[in-house]
Amino acid sequence: MARSMFLSALLVLSALWCAGATQVMQRPADYMSPPREYAMGDPEPQTISKRADGGYVQAAYFTNWGIYGANFQPTNITPSDLTHILYAFADVSPSTGEIALTDSYADEQKHFPGDSWDDTGNNLYGCLKQASPTLSAMCLSRFILVLLSVGGYTYSQDGHFSFVTNDSLRSAFVSSATSYIENFGLDGIDIDFEYANTPALAAGFASLLTELRTAFDALAKQKGDSTPYQLTVAAPAGWANYQYFNVPAMDAAITYWNIMAYDYAGSWENITANQANVYDASLTNVSTDIAIKWYLSQGATASKVTMGIPLYGRAFENTTGLGALYNGVGPGTIQAGIYSYDTLPLSGASVYENHTSVAAYSYDSSKGEFVSYDTPNIAKAKAQYVTANGLAGSMFWDLSTDKTGSDSLVYTTSQTYGSLDQTQNHIDYPDSEWTNIANNMAGSSASSTASSTATASTTVSSTSSPTTTSTGTTGACASASAWSASATYTAGNEVTYNGDLWSAQWWTNGDTPGGSAGVWTDEGAC
Repeated sequence: MARSMFLSALLVLSALWCAGATQVMQRPADYMSPPREYAMGDPEPQTISKRADGGYVQAAYFTNWGIYGANFQPTNITPSDLTHILYAFADVSPSTGEIALTDSYADEQKHFPGDSWDDTGNNLYGCLKQASPTLSAMCLSRFILVLLSVGGYTYSQDGHFSFVTNDSLRSAFVSSATSYIENFGLDGIDIDFEYANTPALAAGFASLLTELRTAFDALAKQKGDSTPYQLTVAAPAGWANYQYFNVPAMDAAITYWNIMAYDYAGSWENITANQANVYDASLTNVSTDIAIKWYLSQGATASKVTMGIPLYGRAFENTTGLGALYNGVGPGTIQAGIYSYDTLPLSGASVYENHTSVAAYSYDSSKGEFVSYDTPNIAKAKAQYVTANGLAGSMFWDLSTDKTGSDSLVYTTSQTYGSLDQTQNHIDYPDSEWTNIANNMAGSSASSTASSTATASTTVSSTSSPTTTSTGTTGACASASAWSASATYTAGNEVTYNGDLWSAQWWTNGDTPGGSAGVWTDEGAC
């Protein structure tokens, strides 16, 4: 009897420790290989039961290894559905506290279309250049903020955040983070520490965040920048990993709590379960609602909390369905047991949506294959939870595995929110070590782009063409088309508006010449 009670308690404790362990947020071992291909099905979702019924944040992780096997490039990002790009991952040295990039080619060197090999100076290329709204050939919006994400599951589990308990090493990290912001033209830092699950680590983590906030505010003041640099954390949803958090201190320092509301079930469980359910913790002792309510009860500001949404599914093989025993998790697309959302549902599977627990899964009875993942309907319901509870918005892991069009979960939540956060990004980095960032589009690559497009008044993104109505003018305005609110323009494009010639300073869509956004320079009367 005593032994039975001990084993039962041990199983519960094990579930508490394992549930919400986000092993998925790491570089896969075979990231250079293309994802495994599977036939995809298109069944009609079956509703199990129905749940009664400013600007929002849309943050998503872009992984620097995604450009290889997954072939997801910065140019594949849809800026209109996002407010934040969390660029993953940078590492941190546990012995020095200093940040380091993890793939120089992907981060700093890779040349994309529009990048010159003949630029003078010490110029930044790679995905970090593409993520910069002032330098990007992909023309990101002024309302996209780019944060460098430090950590991830692997580096965290390897003990790289042990430095947080040391005052001098924390100071080194703060200095390093501030330098990265200035050098790489960033809007802030995201920290994915998995996990600060001891009293000492939690206290050190809170101190680190407080010290980072002080440094970031000092940097903004020094530069005369009224927009604060942002500090976000990937926050765990499992009690064992957040129980020691000093929430009031952390909340005062950070911009957003990005709750990792996924990986509630996986190979560590004895039975199948939903991996990202909002309600009903009966199978895993974890739910998103429980986690969010805990953070709020401890002092987290609701308008700083985002709900993480997985762009992947957790698989279980040889099972009879939800809550049943299983044997194996299957090969997945890139990692064992993990299928990219863009491959789901697998061919032959039926899809089930539970609007009471707010969760979905697919099940193939002929194969005994169960996959827990979010559908567009469930993503919409999660966005409605966000709005109903006054939360900040959504976070996604990761962009490379989303679908496109109306099936995209990022698009679905964006459409549900309607209005997205309009915080403008930073564009002034005079002390950057990179010539093109320090010059803020006046560097060699930006200048050459501007000069080559100055006469091409209709050079815009492939999805939108500016109006080409004749202006009826001569001279400097003769080759410029009239400004169009529906067109997308890039640096150097010229338009006419209210009798003047205007030139774009960076990517723009919908910003009126002469407006407060400061996108357009008045070149004088036509």
